[in-house]
Amino acid sequence: MNVEKTVEFILESQAKAEERANRADERANRADKRLDRLERVVAQMAVVGHRFRNDVRAFQGDVRTFQKEVREFRTHTEEAISETTEKLNALIDLVGKSQRGNGKSRRPEA
Repeated sequence: MNVEKTVEFILESQAKAEERANRADERANRADKRLDRLERVVAQMAVVGHRFRNDVRAFQGDVRTFQKEVREFRTHTEEAISETTEKLNALIDLVGKSQRGNGKSRRPEA
């Protein structure tokens, strides 16, 4: 009887060990699937990150171009304003001289 109980114990222990091994395999398989999914997500994120970086670089180039155009426009505008100011000042001087000149040449009528 002792031998039978020992054999029975060994068989039960072996069955339990196989059941635990099967559960461990299932957990490992689920973990592998999760890891595979995470790897795909990381790869997708890397692709998106690369595209985003390229988009940012292109946008920075566009901003630099725009800034250059704004500086050129500002310079042109400042030059035009300066030229207009000079012409306006010359016109003001001319009108002032004309009025003063007209005032001098007029003789009051008596």
